[in-house]
Amino acid sequence: NLIMFLLRVVVFLILVSLVVILAYPLLIIFNLANGGDGFGLCSDLITCEIPFLEGPRILVILIITFFFLVAVLRAIMKYLNSINKEQTIL
Repeated sequence: NLIMFLLRVVVFLILVSLVVILAYPLLIIFNLANGGDGFGLCSDLITCEIPFLEGPRILVILIITFFFLVAVLRAIMKYLNSINKEQTIL
């Protein structure tokens, strides 16, 4: 039962991470719109020079991380299903 609980906690953390990954670009834009530095992306908005490949680089990192977390989530869910099938009375 402890393993089941820990796996469910991990599943919850993965789901929260997936939501954060999807919201990250919006948070950067919101931060820049409110006069922030885009979480370190741009120190001064007037003289800001973001490299041409910075946006696609962030996008690729977020997509790879997203699909990795989805794969881990799928593996954990399959493992939980196999444990549940073994514990049935039938």
